[in-house]
Parts: sequence; C-alpha cells; structure tokens
Amino acid sequence: MSLTSASSYDDAIDQYLDNLSWEGDVTKALAALEAIRFLQLRRPLASSAADGRSMDYESLEAQRKSLESYLAAHDTTNQPSTSFVRARPIL
Repeated sequence: MSLTSASSYDDAIDQYLDNLSWEGDVTKALAALEAIRFLQLRRPLASSAADGRSMDYESLEAQRKSLESYLAAHDTTNQPSTSFVRARPIL
C-alpha cells in the first residue's frame, strides 16, 4: 500500500504493523519507512491512548534510522547509475 495525502493515521499504523518484520526484505523495509515518515509527520498534537494504544515516537525515530541504514546498503532501485564516456580529441 502506498500512503497518500488522503490516507488516514490508522492506514499508516496498519502499514507499519504489516511490515514489522522488514529485516532482509527491501520491499517491506520501504513500506515500513514510508509508514514511519507518515506517522511522524501526522503526529497528533495531543497524546491520546483512548483505544489502549500509544505511539512511542522516540522509538520510531530509532527505527527510521535503522531502516534508512538498511536501505542505503541493500536497496538497488535508488542507486545512481554510473556511466563512463571516453573522450577523444578533435583533430
């Protein structure tokens, strides 16, 4: 699932929970990172645990850093390609 501006906070929580076991899976890691970024951006102003759940935003930050490190090492879809061109002098 790709989160959009029309996605709800609950959509992001569901995506995060669906991808908790991201270790070794680039696709799940990307989805988890997307969910964390969404949750951090849409963080409620007041801390509410009315449904019995609360969000620990400090641990989300640590998780985000772990995901970014993992993806930097393993995600080949966003790696810049290198191209070498040999120049020849014009005579």
